[in-house]
Amino acid sequence: MEKKYILKIKNITKSFGGLKALDNISFNVNKKQIKALVGPNGAGKTTLFNIITRLYQPDRGSIEYDQKNLLSYMPHQLIRLGIARTFQNIQLIDALTVKENIALGLHAKIKSNPLSVVFGLNRKEEKEVFEKTERVAHFLKIESFLNKHPEQVPFGIKRLVEIGRALISQPKLLLLDEPAAGLNENETERLLNTLFRIWERGISILLIEHDMEFVANCSHSIVVMDSGKKIAEGLPSDVMNDYNVIKAYMGE
Repeated sequence: MEKKYILKIKNITKSFGGLKALDNISFNVNKKQIKALVGPNGAGKTTLFNIITRLYQPDRGSIEYDQKNLLSYMPHQLIRLGIARTFQNIQLIDALTVKENIALGLHAKIKSNPLSVVFGLNRKEEKEVFEKTERVAHFLKIESFLNKHPEQVPFGIKRLVEIGRALISQPKLLLLDEPAAGLNENETERLLNTLFRIWERGISILLIEHDMEFVANCSHSIVVMDSGKKIAEGLPSDVMNDYNVIKAYMGE
């Protein structure tokens, strides 16, 4: 029987010195699902993302991705497995155009160094790479910004460029670290629409957010963390009415 989930996180625990950042965290991300990971600052959300993307090693626990032991892989191998990630702090290269920044997402899927393609040193792959870049930009509706540099585009577009750099590798699982942070109302609405269109392509999404209203509008399921522990999981409507969640966000 085919497994329903694409990512299975089981009993993940991580300490830094005497501080337990993650305490026995377990949950699944199903195939073709948008799952949100929420909680106050210091809840452990980004630490968990860093373990999933192999930047940290857990003290104990297991992570299964697409029937593989994810903890046996190195960070640079994840794109070939079908995992792509964005970061809370935008990490675009100002010296490159939007088109070139998106193209860098193919670094693990082309034979040449992506910078040699970007700077025209490998004409054989250049056309193919930029055709893929243009298709991603068309999907995200940011074609008009392709030849601009990051400092020349609105903040919301920069967020979409980062998502484009992740999407160009054709992931099965997309990890988004606070994609709505800093967006205005119109940019947030555009992001919501983009997430649904990515999901319609069959890509599973796990996202970190602080904004409960945002995740309630886009997620099929929410995991709530507080002080390194999972305190709730379920449908948005159930989680938002959970006493422990209200207490974590609002206090006693």
